[in-house]
Amino acid sequence: MTATLSESRVEDYRRDGFLFPMRAMSTERAASYRARLEAFEAEHGPQAGPVLRSKSHLVLPWVNEIIRLDPVLDVVESIIGPDIYCWGSSFFIKDPHHPGFVAWHQDAPFSNIPAGGEMLTAWIALAPSIPENGCLKVVAGTHTEQAPHSFVEGTDNLLSQGQEIAVEVNEDDATSLVLEPGEFSLHHQFIFHGSAPSCSDQRRVGIAVRYMAPYEREGEPTDYATLVRGEDPYNAFIPEPVPSSDMDPAAVAYRNDQLVRLHGDRYRTTM
Repeated sequence: MTATLSESRVEDYRRDGFLFPMRAMSTERAASYRARLEAFEAEHGPQAGPVLRSKSHLVLPWVNEIIRLDPVLDVVESIIGPDIYCWGSSFFIKDPHHPGFVAWHQDAPFSNIPAGGEMLTAWIALAPSIPENGCLKVVAGTHTEQAPHSFVEGTDNLLSQGQEIAVEVNEDDATSLVLEPGEFSLHHQFIFHGSAPSCSDQRRVGIAVRYMAPYEREGEPTDYATLVRGEDPYNAFIPEPVPSSDMDPAAVAYRNDQLVRLHGDRYRTTM
């Protein structure tokens, strides 16, 4: 496959820190993935949330398909080159009229990104993502450096540590990344972004896929990722296996080992 963005669109990304909307798949294929997701939720109940929150591509083959969508990888290739790792995947779901919001923040300071790595995120919509149901918002041009953050407990902030940017953000400067099912946006690891609560009857369903290029590093690799295009000339990551079936016990154990080592028990799967 080859990169598909024009030079001017690549420059738009480098200047603004984001791009949207772009087509990842048909609306029909997006609906089929949403149906798989909601069947998984119905089968596993509360235990589904921790699985979907981090690296579900390690235990659900259909999510492993999503992280390899060629139209998404073509765009990512335009930005970071032909060798591409999926470093992480996270579903972000808001039920109708949910009070949860995502405070203004940057991804990089809280993602355990390996030193020297640079990440970008494709946010792929499986349902309409609109202002009424709390679509992603970004502030153009804020991706040049890491900002200080504070930590606030006791709110409906959906971020795991209650983090938020410790500088004032003017909401009038924000762009709402409105997406239809099957569309996606791209954003830089340092861009200011967040989302409001849902005041809609529509569920918001999307998956954030974190992509990185391999890079030269000292010593043996200690971090894990899935190579989804090209090759790794630097041996930057330990390759992850592809699951053969939903929630295969060996795949669940492998994912647990990874995430518990990084984050403790909050992402452990017990089903």
